[in-house]
Amino acid sequence: MGRRALLPWAGLALAAGLLAGTGAELLPRAHLAWRLLRAAEDPPALARLRLDPVATPERVAGEIDAALAAQDDSLAQSFLELADARGIPVDATRRTQVAALQQVAPLRTARAFAEGALTGQADSGVGLAGAFAADLTGLGDLRDLAREGGHLVRDEPYDSVLLGLASVGLAATAATYAGGLGAVVRGGATLLKTAHRSGRLSRPLAASLGRLARESVDPAAMRSMAVAAGRFDLVAARTAARNGIRTGAVTELTALGGRAYALQTRLGTRGVFQVLSLARSPAEVGRAVRLAEGMGPATRAVLKLLDRAALVIGAVLMELVRTVWLALGWCWGLALFCRRLGFLIGRLIWPKPRRGRINAARSLPIAAVASA
Repeated sequence: MGRRALLPWAGLALAAGLLAGTGAELLPRAHLAWRLLRAAEDPPALARLRLDPVATPERVAGEIDAALAAQDDSLAQSFLELADARGIPVDATRRTQVAALQQVAPLRTARAFAEGALTGQADSGVGLAGAFAADLTGLGDLRDLAREGGHLVRDEPYDSVLLGLASVGLAATAATYAGGLGAVVRGGATLLKTAHRSGRLSRPLAASLGRLARESVDPAAMRSMAVAAGRFDLVAARTAARNGIRTGAVTELTALGGRAYALQTRLGTRGVFQVLSLARSPAEVGRAVRLAEGMGPATRAVLKLLDRAALVIGAVLMELVRTVWLALGWCWGLALFCRRLGFLIGRLIWPKPRRGRINAARSLPIAAVASA
């Protein structure tokens, strides 16, 4: 085999090295990117894929210690649930500390309930129960309407979110008494109002909530509610709330409240506040509900480890798509390589006749005719 005959093989060897070198790094990334893209609309599957590099024993142990220091027993328990589900070892000392924290949590019950009922602020299920009890009677909503409605009547800056949610809450209270139909709406409004008051909403979600609150209540009716609340006339305020609610516009607001209420039943008060601080839109709150349905008690730990990456693919979407396209280009290059390799192997097995031999073979019939 001459030097010229070796040139195609040398080029093929260079291409093979290039394909092997790039494929070793590109193909695993492309496989993960493809799985992430397929899981884009499945929050539990997306979270499981993204947990692998971050849910290490060291990280889990550190997060449990941080939750214990913050006296967040539900978050600490959530990390224990995640560790057990993924086979991550947790030493007995930490498990004992989590159990001890859960034992002392009820001692703060009375104070938290009273604070929730009087101020509407809550950081626990008990505190939220106090806020809910006040709102269920209408007194909590009346308090908020009197406070912010006074600013509205005097044409001063006011909190449209609190006014809107208090209005929806008053309208839902009657339905709750009538037969429990408004319990979810009532509870959702209280959750959103408490989260807003304590600064637990992300800025984009707070902006969306403000828009929904303004669109849900007629401005004239809101002024009537504010005047009635200033007189502490609960009946008049509730009547104005029922008459002032815009049925079509309030649907999206009550849907958001319903999702928040569903999260509270699964994750507790701190869990739903954790979600509301991460989600940037009502749709992302809905994705958090699906995450909680799939991950169960480990949901809070997943959110702590992954942040918004547990809910959405985020800014890396274009990078994932680019990686998949690069992998497709690599496969095309591999196909061309295989085609060229097959061609060269065929040449080895069935070598191409030399031009001199072809000319000699063509001249044989002519010579035979001439001799005849």
